[in-house]
Amino acid sequence: MDFLNSSILYYLLLLAIPIIIHLFNFRRHKKIYFSTIFFLKKIKKDNKAKYQLRRWIILLNRICAISLIILAFALPYIKKSNNINTTNKTGFYIDNSFSMNKVDNKKIQLIEYAKNNAIEIISELNDDHQVLIMTNDFQKNHQKWYSPTKAIELIDEIQISQNSKKLETVINRYNNIIDTLYLNKLYIFSDFQIKSNTNNVIYNKYTDLKIGLLNIEDNNNISIDSCYFTTPIRKKNEMETLTVKISNHGSESRVVKAKLSINQQQMSIHNIEIPSLSTISKNFHYVNPVNIDTIKGVIEIDDSSIEFDNKLYFSYSTNKKVEVSVIHDQNISPPLLNIFSDSLFDFYPYTINQIDYKKLYNSKLIIIDQLSEISNILSKNLIEYLNNGGNIFMFLNNQININSYNSFFEIINIDSIDQWKVGKSQVEYINYQNRIFTNVFNKEKERINLPYANGYFSMKKNNKSQIRKIFNFLNNDSFLSEYIYQKGRVYLCNSDLNTDNNNLSNHGLFIPCIYNAALINLQKKNLYYTIQNETIIEEFNINKSDIVHLRKEGAFDMTPLIMNLNQKTLVNFQDKIPFDGNYNLIINQTKKSPIAFNYNRSESSLIFLDKKDIINMFHYQNIEFLKIENNIVSEKSKKNQDTQQLEYFFIISAIILLIIELILLRIWKM
Repeated sequence: MDFLNSSILYYLLLLAIPIIIHLFNFRRHKKIYFSTIFFLKKIKKDNKAKYQLRRWIILLNRICAISLIILAFALPYIKKSNNINTTNKTGFYIDNSFSMNKVDNKKIQLIEYAKNNAIEIISELNDDHQVLIMTNDFQKNHQKWYSPTKAIELIDEIQISQNSKKLETVINRYNNIIDTLYLNKLYIFSDFQIKSNTNNVIYNKYTDLKIGLLNIEDNNNISIDSCYFTTPIRKKNEMETLTVKISNHGSESRVVKAKLSINQQQMSIHNIEIPSLSTISKNFHYVNPVNIDTIKGVIEIDDSSIEFDNKLYFSYSTNKKVEVSVIHDQNISPPLLNIFSDSLFDFYPYTINQIDYKKLYNSKLIIIDQLSEISNILSKNLIEYLNNGGNIFMFLNNQININSYNSFFEIINIDSIDQWKVGKSQVEYINYQNRIFTNVFNKEKERINLPYANGYFSMKKNNKSQIRKIFNFLNNDSFLSEYIYQKGRVYLCNSDLNTDNNNLSNHGLFIPCIYNAALINLQKKNLYYTIQNETIIEEFNINKSDIVHLRKEGAFDMTPLIMNLNQKTLVNFQDKIPFDGNYNLIINQTKKSPIAFNYNRSESSLIFLDKKDIINMFHYQNIEFLKIENNIVSEKSKKNQDTQQLEYFFIISAIILLIIELILLRIWKM
């Protein structure tokens, strides 16, 4: 048996007091005169031995009761007997996710409390004990058993990490490392943020869990969630409107200072009021630089609660061009040449026999300009292009091979071509809601000048088609329609660009329709990427043979994996990106593309599980909550490994002895 608070044992010296009282009876004697004392002497002689025995019994009872009380305050315990189902191995999981970066009023981070508590417990272990340290990083050196001294050194090195693991994943990993024939212990120090835990029941059979629930009452936090442009194209020396979303996760309204910097130059600064438990959008205005086409921006707020979400990086280039391909027979329609002469586009015209299919897959829009027929090889490649989210714009004329077109249309579930109709027909219906009119109209108009046609193809309905009307004639025939197939879209104009057959090419809606068809896929352009376990991008035209580097000046340099998938070259950064910021993607040591990475914002919301939630999560399995006050583990919990506490036994025994003394005093009338 040992004691957690052995200094209390000095109070056993107080046992001398009742002994002294019993040995030296300081009671005053009163003289009583009798005519004869013969009978009194006889009574005294007969009862003296019995009286002395009772006094010693009472003395012994009191000494035992006082001793038991003193021993109870000394917190006695005994080592549990060794069992074939137990082992001298103990694991420690220290949550080092971003939420553990919170500080209390003493400016101490939660992760520091977690590390210190673990160190205090490990310090009480025997030298032959084996310790395993785990964090959210799942590092290789955290998969081995160490001595207590080495384990403490590893804990000192733990830092806040962008990684976050579910508790179920941590426990399963620990169970895979230990020998499951033996019962092991795992200490868990975490704030138990809801994001890192689920409502699913965690089943744990071989591990005795010791829960160290850490918490700071102040859960206020302001986070920058995202930023975006409403238009897809960026140009030099043009005014930009960047929309930024900022959230207040606390219960009080806050005013924060937010500033925007472009290429390390501050562009604007705002004081923004954010109501409690709400998200607002704030517009930042600035002009793109004239002399540089690489833009690296950062939005920053001043919030001291949690810092990882105080900055949001973004980047883009103002020299990016939109690739458009036109496939034709002999000559391109002049209206198309006029549109794509804009510096915004990289324009690639192909005759039917000179198509570069590899470049074709990089196009944001493929225009089929009155092609006489759709060959089998072209059909196959166009289908693959649509499967990967491409857009096709098709113009028909009355000289095409209808059967070849219908064969292609049948595969991609488009209505089939019927017959060419001659005669002037006025477009009477326009679908304002179609994405092809994005940013074209401020409001819907009752009367609007729409195109007309002198000749067009009528269509036969395909029940499998997913059609979206754009322009319809009065007889409900289609003039321009959108068909959805897989991830792609086909815009089908039932006439050509010959001014004798229609006035579409001279109409004010022609250019917006073609522009938006080419730019629709750019609406999803990422200004940044979120750091994940595996970060893959497909925004860059890279060959598998290219030498690619991701570099941050003076801080980081890596070579990502280059992969081919569905005719696209992907760049896989795996989980090697160490921190957020603006990087450069360097291709063959010459080409540079800016690319920004940000931390996942899922830990910005500071909502945590309580003890009841944790108990429910383990479905009332055998778990133990460590006694923690102000995020510090009590002395009792520190020294409670492989021990059985005895203080309650001593207290109950002392109470029993005191009751026995009262009964004896009453019976013996002492």
